[in-house]
Amino acid sequence: MSDLQPFEKRSADHLRLVLESSQIGIWELELQSGQAVRNFTHDRIFGYDQPLASWSYDRFLEHIVDDDRARVDNLQRTAIEQDREWSFECQILTAIGEKRWIRAAGRPLKDAGSKVVKLIGHVIDITESKQDEARLRLMTGELSHRVRNMLAMIKSMISISARGARDIPSFAQALEGRVGALARTHQLLVEDAPASMMPAAILRTELTAFSGIEDRVAITATDETPLTPSASQNLALIYHELLTNAMKHGALSSQEGRVDVQITGSDGTIDIDWKERGGPPVQADRPQGFGSVLIGRVLAADGTTRQVFAPQGVECHITLNG
Repeated sequence: MSDLQPFEKRSADHLRLVLESSQIGIWELELQSGQAVRNFTHDRIFGYDQPLASWSYDRFLEHIVDDDRARVDNLQRTAIEQDREWSFECQILTAIGEKRWIRAAGRPLKDAGSKVVKLIGHVIDITESKQDEARLRLMTGELSHRVRNMLAMIKSMISISARGARDIPSFAQALEGRVGALARTHQLLVEDAPASMMPAAILRTELTAFSGIEDRVAITATDETPLTPSASQNLALIYHELLTNAMKHGALSSQEGRVDVQITGSDGTIDIDWKERGGPPVQADRPQGFGSVLIGRVLAADGTTRQVFAPQGVECHITLNG
């Protein structure tokens, strides 16, 4: 008997430690009076920095937001009538006016005559979990949207590239490069850093796929702002096509050629001027390939592009909407 009392005391201490460290509020509600006893964690969850002198069921209902109040009250009545657990999640308005989420559960206790006279239970703050769920839903929806857009773009690239391809190897090479541009931009979007979605950063990332030309592409950026995921993805494709064309038959096809890229932000828009110099003479009436068609169309609602096949070098003027 002497060993049992210290053990029971230690068990109570352990239980108290668990409740305090896990931020669990516990309560016991007397149904006849509507009054409840509870620990300080309970009151803290509802926004009080000091234990309250008293707590009632009506006071609890006052903290529940209007949209959830009737549902929670009906669940309590059903739990008492049917002698079953009272379990729910709802939003509350704390004593300091902050909207939070709680999860609570209780079970009925009966007297000697089998009448439910009390409810005992616990309550925890689940606001962070709810916020995480909301962020996950947002990210899942955004990812689904991006994947649909990317698949639609790949489908379009395959269709148009196949019609103009000279042979299977050249078709495969061109398609591989364009899909690679999408993949590199997608990685930037996954990182979700605003700095990685700047026009200059997207161009530098695209340059990594073309070895040996970084020092011949000069980039000057002023007052850039981050782009939307759609605009980032589409701009990467334009950069890829411009670099590919410059490498094949533009300024970057000769050792003396250079590309100057000026990026300027103003009044919610971004202007990008791509100018090639020092390469072979440009034929103004040359036939348009898929790359030129893609450059002219890919921005859609995100902005506009205009190519100029000047004798001294190809120019491309891009305007991105804010």
